[in-house]
Amino acid sequence: MEISNSSMEKMHINERGSHTTVIEGSKDILKKFKKAGVFVSPGVIEANVKARGKSVKLKRINSETFEMVIVVNSSKQTFKVYGDNQDEIIEIINSFKSQSWNVQEVLDISK
Repeated sequence: MEISNSSMEKMHINERGSHTTVIEGSKDILKKFKKAGVFVSPGVIEANVKARGKSVKLKRINSETFEMVIVVNSSKQTFKVYGDNQDEIIEIINSFKSQSWNVQEVLDISK
């Protein structure tokens, strides 16, 4: 996956779909997902959102899919996250609590 902003470096991750641009702040999370063999499909980037800092939220869609929303400074991006081991995905996200991220509890909308 490539990051296409001139102030950002190129980044490759396990991906689905053809959209390849990610916001800078998502890089650390995506690297951990890649190392764990988790597949990610990035979605649309929204600019100028009224938020400060860094936050991440997971929504369980089904037994293999999460929707993940990352907000960093004034940018927001939604990702689809695919993996059989959803507990590991949740653990990866929760590990960012100690790194000044606002990690919201997992919302289960699969039922």
